[in-house]
Amino acid sequence: ISALCKWIGIEHQDSLYEMTAQGKKWWGDPSSPDFSDGQMMPFGKASIERKVGAVFGENDQFILRTLFYPFSVRFGYLDENPKQFKDDLKKIRPMIDQIFDFERVLLKERASDETEFINSGSYRYLRSCMVDRWGILNELLTYPNMLVCLDVDADINDQIS
Repeated sequence: ISALCKWIGIEHQDSLYEMTAQGKKWWGDPSSPDFSDGQMMPFGKASIERKVGAVFGENDQFILRTLFYPFSVRFGYLDENPKQFKDDLKKIRPMIDQIFDFERVLLKERASDETEFINSGSYRYLRSCMVDRWGILNELLTYPNMLVCLDVDADINDQIS
């Protein structure tokens, strides 16, 4: 926490160790689908290891994973693979224009009209933002002005010395 405070330039406070956000429990909430055996691990992988389709289908995840690739590499979640990334970028561009898996589920659950949904502002806005992000990645292969990684080890070494 002290490394994070230093990195973002805020004063260290004891309240930073309370797992709440605006008075609500952040971890360990029984209403979470990841809550089991009376506990949740704050940095556990339960939420990212859910069965595919719990929220996003495989195609949705592929699109999002590709659009978030620069972050995943920058923050050490993935090893860099520029060739695969370029191939994935080419694959997702036409997919962005299609209805996503999660949207199909919503349409089915609500018995909504597909044509009306495709013409809605929210549908068009999401695609507009994703196409914009795709364009930046297609041109630069990264996002400009991304955050610098927080080096916790350097802060720990500063505290020890």
